Parts: sequence; structure tokens; C-alpha cells
Amino acid sequence: MGGIEIILPFKSPYDWQTINRFYQTHLIPGLERVTAHSFERVFRIQGKTGTACIETMVGLPQLKVRIAPDDFEIRLDVVRRVRKMFDLDCDPKLIERSFRRIPLLANLCHRYPGLRLARGWDPFETAICSILGQLVSAQQRANLIGQLVQNYGLEIPHPSSGEKMRLFPEAAILANADLSAVRTTIARREAIRDFSRRVLSGAISLSDSQDPAIFRKSLLDTKGLGPWSAEYISLRAIGDLDAFPKTDLILKRALSLHPDLDLESIKPWRSYAATYLWKEFAQSLSKRKMETNDDVILQRDRISRRQAQAGRKLQRFGRGSLATRAAKPSKA
Repeated sequence: MGGIEIILPFKSPYDWQTINRFYQTHLIPGLERVTAHSFERVFRIQGKTGTACIETMVGLPQLKVRIAPDDFEIRLDVVRRVRKMFDLDCDPKLIERSFRRIPLLANLCHRYPGLRLARGWDPFETAICSILGQLVSAQQRANLIGQLVQNYGLEIPHPSSGEKMRLFPEAAILANADLSAVRTTIARREAIRDFSRRVLSGAISLSDSQDPAIFRKSLLDTKGLGPWSAEYISLRAIGDLDAFPKTDLILKRALSLHPDLDLESIKPWRSYAATYLWKEFAQSLSKRKMETNDDVILQRDRISRRQAQAGRKLQRFGRGSLATRAAKPSKA
């Protein structure tokens, strides 16, 4: 299958490692593969199946994209998706200047230069994966998405190897599926079905060129979707630059530690503020969880040691009592 290589430039600095790590923990099993230096995706565009591979170019402000097959219309669509996924049109200096008046954000920009907003390959897929991934671990999220794809996706031959694989299920399938093969809650299954129905009916638009406030409102009108889902899906699916899911666990912790953080003054770039806060506080929150777990383990060890010591004392006491009784002369 013939292909083409395209070079896509961007403005430096660019934090490839962080955005690539996001895709490593948010990939769609069977459709996407992520290595330290590349992201690969099987796609179907306008009825044609192909592959796209995005690679970093060491020392150059560019990404290399390999697309197969080489079809002009497919090429334009893939390039558009890649530029959005990897936020190649971002001006990091503009973000830095916008955050300059907020000491916390200014320091984070200096500490983590070139962070980008990660988005999904397809807005419908991104929304469905966000619904499945709420309040579960990265591994559980991958398991649930894998169950969805394997049980409800269209089976096709892989465009390169010819091996059997499945595409991400379309809205028309998910709108009426019972989804019993996906081991998630009943509420999330219903949210997936209702979201899919509303996309099919036009009640929800997945176009980038819409008012994000209207998009978030349409999400809140969907069964099972709350404020976090509305903000998060708006950020990841349609690239809402001002979305800020403040009920997110990590962002809530950041805001509690910095109650004076003025988010209104950095509009319309609050999504970038969320990205920097996630980067900074996810590590400290994970460290705190590990320390809490260690404390629990140590406490359990101390309790176990005390129980063991008490048991040994009881045993010694019992043996001593028996020995004393045995030494006393019988009254008989």
C-alpha cells in the first residue's frame, strides 16, 4: 500500500514527552499504538481504510507524518486531525504571556515549557472514551474501551498486515446496543446510548466551529453527563481552549491549595491552565496517595506486631500458670 511522508512544523518549545505520555495512557486498544517517539493509528475516512504514523524529529520543530494510502482527500483530513491532536497551531509564547500576571501559572510555564492540549483522533470516539474513563484507572479505562471495540466495532482486515481487527463502533451501533459486554455501570451504558442518539439526531454537534458554551449545554442535557464530563469532553473532543473541569480531582486539589488563583483573568486560555495544573499536581497527588498507602501498610504492620506480641505474652502467661499449678502439691 503506497504512502506519503509529510512534515508538519510547529512553534517551539514543544513538550513531546508529556503529550506522548498522555496518548500512551489514553490509547484505543487495537486501533492505536504508541512508542517513545511515535503514535500510530488505523483509520477509516470516507470509506477508505489506512494508517497514519506520527513521529518526532529530534532537534527540529517538526513532526513527520506517514500516511497510507496516498489519497489527496484522505491526506488533507489526516493532516487536519494530526494538527489538532498534537496542538501544532499553538503559540506557546502567547500562552506564557497570558499567564505572566499569575505567579503560579508563570512558574509552571517556566518549569514545563511547551505543554500542549492533547485531543483525540475523532471527537465521537473521544467523548465515548471520556464517559468510560471517568473515575477509573488508566488500565481499567483501556479494558473498558477494548471491550467496547471488540464487541461492537466493525471487523475489517488490518490495512497493512491483513490481520482481523475492529474499528471503533459508530454512533448508529452504540445508540441501540445493550452494551452488556462492557463491564461498566448501567448509568454509563445509558449515557453512551443517549449521547450516541443525540449525535445521530443532531441535538449534539461535534464540529469544532461551534459555540463551546452551546456544546457544553447539549452535553449537560444528556443522561448521565455532569459538569466534569461537559468541560472535559469539550476540551478533548472539540478543542475548547477555555474549558476548565474544576470538579476534576486533581484540579480541585490545586484550587484548594491556591484559592486565590484568578482563572477569569486568563480567559480564553483556561484549558492550558488546566493542562499545566494537571502536569504539576498529578505527580504530587500520586505521591500523596503512595505515602497514604505506605502509612496504612505501616499501621497494619504495627497492629500485627502488637497482636503477635500480645499473643506471645498470653502464651507465656499460660505456660507459667500451668507450670505453677503443676508444681503445687495435690490436696488429695
